[in-house]
Amino acid sequence: MRIAFAAGGTGGHILPALSVADELRARVNGLETLFIGTRYGLEGTLVPAAGYEIRYISARGVRGKGTAARVRNATGIAAGFFQSLALLSRFKPDIVFGSGGYASAAVVLAASFLRKKIVIQEQNSIPGLTNRLLARCARRIYLGFAKASEYFGNHRGLVVTGNPLRADVAAADSIDARAEFGLAVAGPVLLVFGGSQGARTLNHAATEYLLARADVQGIVQTGEQDYAWVMERLGAQSPRCFVRPYIGAMHRAYGAASVALARAGALSVSEIAAVGLPSILVPYPHAADDHQRYNASFLADAGGAIVIEDSKLTRDTLAAALDPLLADPARLAAMKRSLGKVARRDAAKLIVDDMLALVSTRRGRIEE
Repeated sequence: MRIAFAAGGTGGHILPALSVADELRARVNGLETLFIGTRYGLEGTLVPAAGYEIRYISARGVRGKGTAARVRNATGIAAGFFQSLALLSRFKPDIVFGSGGYASAAVVLAASFLRKKIVIQEQNSIPGLTNRLLARCARRIYLGFAKASEYFGNHRGLVVTGNPLRADVAAADSIDARAEFGLAVAGPVLLVFGGSQGARTLNHAATEYLLARADVQGIVQTGEQDYAWVMERLGAQSPRCFVRPYIGAMHRAYGAASVALARAGALSVSEIAAVGLPSILVPYPHAADDHQRYNASFLADAGGAIVIEDSKLTRDTLAAALDPLLADPARLAAMKRSLGKVARRDAAKLIVDDMLALVSTRRGRIEE
């Protein structure tokens, strides 16, 4: 069985595809995979690290750019289309999995031209432009949030699965990993992360808050850009504050935390729900179609999160939201229970079940 994955850009597009690939690898004997992406995103690091082959094409995003840049980027996508045709023609996949973002557009279009079976995974409450345009090419569209179905018209292949999670995150219940971060067993721990690239607003507010609250411990994923600044401010607080530009074993950080301060990317929201971590969410205000606001409202409406606008996040507003939570264990427990009611941990399994059924309609039963 051969599966091609079109995934690239941010971790939010790549990690769900890797989760599906891992589920397939665990279940299908003789599986062959090929990831196709660009050299401009995290795929060049994350995909090989997970043990998968990757090939690169030319593609750039076109949304929100100037006219000249759009022309250049459209030319790049066109080049990526022909490169994808060559790669797919040689690899001969049984099915092509697209996870959104500009990196997947050329690949999915090439797969459609070659009449390959195509499935798409949409992570956000408000679908990205790429997936909305490519929907007509897909047999299935796997949705991270039910709200996204409103944007695909009467497409017959919509399936609400939740977002595929890494196996270590899905199994991260009740992990107490504080010792791994050099933290004390007792006392509250604030986990701060703004996605794989960090978030300056969160880093600054959290740093000032942690300096003012010596009784709160911190795990801060800064991103590369703010790492030096945060370390200059919080370095002397070690071991009370653990600071890194990127935390690979995020499931351990989830297990060590009492509360999270985070952006509201689709994957972050899905993981926070899966591990039952009460959170303060700060949607990125410049996200396409303001989709992070809708992602955040999913957890806030369920009772598992508090939302603060990016423009209003300061040390003081963070303290006003966070201090009452940390002082009220019963409320934290109630938030955790609320998250458990909306969490989806079986998305990768559901997606793979359906993909195998799609492939088996042409090739006969897949050996598992």
